[in-house]
Amino acid sequence: MNVIIPPKRRDGATSFMKLVAYISVRDGKPSAHDVVPDEPQAAPSQSNQAVFDRLVDYIDRTGTEDAHLQVTEEFDDGRQRLLCGDVPCETNCFSWETAAAEMNMVASQNRRCLDPVYHFILSWREHEVPTPEQVFESAQHCINELGLEGHQYVTAIHQDTDNLHCHVAVNRVNPNTFKAANMWNDAETLQKCCRVLERRYGFEQDNGSWEWSARDTLVPAPFRFKPAPQGAAKTQIYSDKESLFHYAVRTVRDEADQAMAKGEANWEKLHLVLHTNGLGLREQGGGLVVFDTLRPDTQAVKASSIHPSLTKARLEPIYGEYEGPPPFDGIEPLQARYGVFETYQPKLHLRDKDVRQERREERAEARAALKARYQEYRKGWVKPDLNIPARQQKIALRYQAMKSNVRTSFGDPLLRKLMYRVAEFERMKAMAELRIQVRKERQELSDKGLSRPLSYRLWVEQEALRGDDAAVSQLRGWAYREKRQGRIAGTPTDRVIVFGQADDSALLDSAGHAAQLRRDGTIEYLRYGRVAVVDRGDQVEIKSGFDDADELANYNIAADIVSTKSGDVVEIVGDSQFVDHVLEAGTRLNYDTGELLFSVTEPEQQARYTYLQSYDEQPNLNEQEYSSPQEFDEDSPGVERPKI
Repeated sequence: MNVIIPPKRRDGATSFMKLVAYISVRDGKPSAHDVVPDEPQAAPSQSNQAVFDRLVDYIDRTGTEDAHLQVTEEFDDGRQRLLCGDVPCETNCFSWETAAAEMNMVASQNRRCLDPVYHFILSWREHEVPTPEQVFESAQHCINELGLEGHQYVTAIHQDTDNLHCHVAVNRVNPNTFKAANMWNDAETLQKCCRVLERRYGFEQDNGSWEWSARDTLVPAPFRFKPAPQGAAKTQIYSDKESLFHYAVRTVRDEADQAMAKGEANWEKLHLVLHTNGLGLREQGGGLVVFDTLRPDTQAVKASSIHPSLTKARLEPIYGEYEGPPPFDGIEPLQARYGVFETYQPKLHLRDKDVRQERREERAEARAALKARYQEYRKGWVKPDLNIPARQQKIALRYQAMKSNVRTSFGDPLLRKLMYRVAEFERMKAMAELRIQVRKERQELSDKGLSRPLSYRLWVEQEALRGDDAAVSQLRGWAYREKRQGRIAGTPTDRVIVFGQADDSALLDSAGHAAQLRRDGTIEYLRYGRVAVVDRGDQVEIKSGFDDADELANYNIAADIVSTKSGDVVEIVGDSQFVDHVLEAGTRLNYDTGELLFSVTEPEQQARYTYLQSYDEQPNLNEQEYSSPQEFDEDSPGVERPKI
């Protein structure tokens, strides 16, 4: 297990209300499996009042049939455990509903503590599944070790990512003394807690700044490699593209480390190790930097960040004065040790780094074009005009005409003055009604997400609904980056067609199926309101139908989906009858279109498919004659061949 301390807001305006709402209600984080709506929906307001209203509305359902807040256990010391929706929570406040208000009341008693909110996260490895009791006890142990025993806290367990984790929000102000706890060296304290808790509950020891020694004591972990530079980390987190630093670490660090450890390295050897991966080593600013040989003028990376020993101070006493790279130009390309086997591709997304080069470049260009189209949309977007000045002018002219009529119709000054007042009152009333109507229209535009340009994600979702394959690819890339639904437990391994990695395709327009798009890029094809075929990009699952006609329709649309893939990998996984049905659907597709749109790459299935194609060319063959599976030899290994 490990600990994460999220960075604090620089303005000190952290909020117990927003933190409690985030870790329990989770209304601001849509699920990746949600269906993309036809109309874009604006994100909920994050003002304190709006967050409070949503939190009260959410927890006010207790006692009803759809109760979302259920207390499951209470303790003698005042703690209580509960379920807020499907989120297990624990607090020592009077109730979960009043936790944020209680914390604010206590924190207000200390005017010197500018930021009383303390928040940390405990995270477990992917394969570890601690019980809620173990999670809550671990959080309580950390709170006590930080010197916050007796302080108000709330803990919530989140299971919507690959790593089970819990959020802990604690009030630094003591409810009895109103003194604020000093959080100096809190990260090191929490790292020690992780090592202790791992041993207590039998978890695997994770990486951290402390480890158990041979004498069974906690000692600082030895220094090995520096963390990633801040800019490199942001590149991978926000753009989903591999940074030069991470590429060099992935391809060069281990080989250089082994060569230096075995005493086999010298300046030429280090240059060769870098050269084979499209990198170079040069002097710059009095030190050494690693650069991209294809783009030598772009930003380089300090060599010591790739490996701590790649410095002139450490290498020159061993290898002598720095030597530049040998002349690689003119070397025979068949000499493998001088070959360049991999190069840094800054425009390619992480999801695509193991995909074939031409497909990677096509996908990168498509996503770059997608972003360019979004920028054009932003530049050309015009805010909806409610025509308010003209509507106000219309009202003003109407009552101006009314006053002119009064002036000519009433001779008595007192009666004329009275009618002027009536007209002015009616004008003010009409203006007030117009303001209310305009406010309502603005709210409707805001609810539909039309009051400002769509965010990039919402715009991409709408483009994906229109059948843009680059937009669908981008949605799947985001899902991969965020690790949501990437490795779903119980992912089907039968009745599927497997394709190459990141093999994308857009929505198909089918007369017999309705298509719906999930936020993670999964496309579901429904027949009579029931999911029939699921396209996850690199895998298409075919569901069973109500009857033979449904089955046939499902196989046909699956064959259509196969025809939109790259064709690098097409393998059918299932029993022999399922394989035959898919191959026959592909044969029908090719026969109807007169083109080879459907094909498979698995050798045995390819042989079976070739036979079905030749069988299809025989005269007087109708669909019914080959819609049922053939008989197979019992002694045939692998693919089952028909008896002829």
